[in-house]
Amino acid sequence: MEDEKKFDINALAIQYGADYKIKRIRDETDDNYRSRVSGILRGRGNLVEAHEVFSGRRHDDPEQGDLGPITGLFGALAQVLEGKDYSPNDPERQIGDDLAVGIVTRFKDRSAETALATIFGALGPSAGMDFIEATREKRKRK
Repeated sequence: MEDEKKFDINALAIQYGADYKIKRIRDETDDNYRSRVSGILRGRGNLVEAHEVFSGRRHDDPEQGDLGPITGLFGALAQVLEGKDYSPNDPERQIGDDLAVGIVTRFKDRSAETALATIFGALGPSAGMDFIEATREKRKRK
């Protein structure tokens, strides 16, 4: 039987957490630690590392698929080009915003339904609705 390596989405969080001296909070789950480390790195301006931690994949990983760090980086770049951050005071939430904007940016030729389904599938209903609310607020300010 062939020995397959199982993908561990939290491995980069543990590695970067150690590298950047981000201590784990007592009883913190792996998923919460991964989210917190990615938010801290995003807040520090370490965009590549933040999105690598969030997705568990490196930016040059051919297995990252549509929701890997490159999508989050596209979203962050799109916001910079627009002069906006949807959640400037919440780096953890900003990671999700980057990914949502990246999905919309990368998949703009697909239907809106497909983009929304991808956003909700990747980020969950709460984060998906946060993104929709942020875009509504942006339109109100114009």
